[in-house]
Amino acid sequence: MTTLMVVSSHAQYHGRCGSYRYTIDGKLISNLDIVIPGSGNDISIKSYYKVDTKNGYIWFWIEETKAGSNSIAKFTSLWSRLSELNAESFSSNKNNPVEVQVQLSSSQQFFFTTVYYSQKKGPQYEVRNKLSIRFNNEADANAFIRDMQPYIPGYK
Repeated sequence: MTTLMVVSSHAQYHGRCGSYRYTIDGKLISNLDIVIPGSGNDISIKSYYKVDTKNGYIWFWIEETKAGSNSIAKFTSLWSRLSELNAESFSSNKNNPVEVQVQLSSSQQFFFTTVYYSQKKGPQYEVRNKLSIRFNNEADANAFIRDMQPYIPGYK
C-alpha cells in the first residue's frame, strides 16, 4: 500500500538524522509510505526540491524513516548546476510511471551527494548521475516534470 501527500508551499524545515542537524529550504514534492507486507521494513520517504535560479543550482533532499518512528533513519542531500540539465533530464520511468528519473545531460556530470545515517557517525559522500523520485500516481509525477520544464536550459 502506498500513500502520498503533495504540498505546494515553499518552507524552511529543520530536521535531525542521528547527531546531524540540517535545514531544508525547499518544497515538499512527495510524502510516500511504502508498506511491504510481512517484512517489518515499512518506510516513509519525503522528497523536497529547490531551484536556485539566482546561483544556477538545483537541490534535492530525501528523508527516510522507519514506519512508526519519528526519527530520520537516512537523510540525503543532492545538488547540481541547472546548466547540467537538458530536455531529456526529467522523465517517467517506463517500467514504473509513478517514478521520475532525473538524469544529468552527460555521464561526466554529477549530483554531489551527502548521505547521513542515524546509526553512523559522519556523512558519506557520493557522486551520482541520476536520481529517482517516487510519487503516488502518474499524474503527480507528470505534474512535477511540467513544473521543472521552465528551469531546464533550452526546453521548448
